[in-house]
Amino acid sequence: MRNLKIKTCTLLLLAAVACTKNQVPSEKSGFVSLSLTTDELVADMTRSNVSDYTSLPAASDFTISIVNSASEPVWSGKISEWDPTTALPSGNYGVTASYGSNETEGFDCPYFSGTQSFAITGGQTTAVKVPVSLRNTVVKIACTQAFKNYFKDYSFKFSRDNADVVSFVKDETRGAFIDGYKITLSGAMKSEVKDFSFSKEYTNLNEATAYTFTFDLTNVGGASLSISFNNTTETVDLGDIELNN
Repeated sequence: MRNLKIKTCTLLLLAAVACTKNQVPSEKSGFVSLSLTTDELVADMTRSNVSDYTSLPAASDFTISIVNSASEPVWSGKISEWDPTTALPSGNYGVTASYGSNETEGFDCPYFSGTQSFAITGGQTTAVKVPVSLRNTVVKIACTQAFKNYFKDYSFKFSRDNADVVSFVKDETRGAFIDGYKITLSGAMKSEVKDFSFSKEYTNLNEATAYTFTFDLTNVGGASLSISFNNTTETVDLGDIELNN
């Protein structure tokens, strides 16, 4: 698998000390400039990246959460809602930037996230880059011409614990974003004379990786359905059927 193409979007945030009588003294608080570095890298067997499957989020679409050294929340919300006059006392911090959620799955549902630690020194500005990358998995369905010639109608779906996650209708070419820790792929195919179905569970699919499930039909020694996935091919015996040329 090859890792390809990194695109970067940057948003500058300034946290300054407000000049009020209740403000923390400047020697005990400082500034922070935060930038998001969005890694669009996707690993797969072809040349692809996240923007091949969906529109990339703008930097302003990300949510940030800042915690102190005791993991206590300091501030969270949309980047666009950040108040640049918010003072941060000197000390150690962590910031998390995220867009989407691993619980939200389907087409156009990328989940980006990243964290970074930083320290605030009194009266100084600390520049922090938060590396943000894809945290869920892309799955696609592809069918050969032989498969399409025989099955006049077909559909596929990914499910988990008997709950549907995303469905692929006939000729669907888009990639869907899922949580790859455990997923079941099932299919229903209709020929002119017979219906077929199958189901297969997959686990521990890598994040930031695009997997293509390719379906083919052969009649070498009896008709069989082959499923190519992640450099392996599984065969499902379909019995004694006549394939169309």
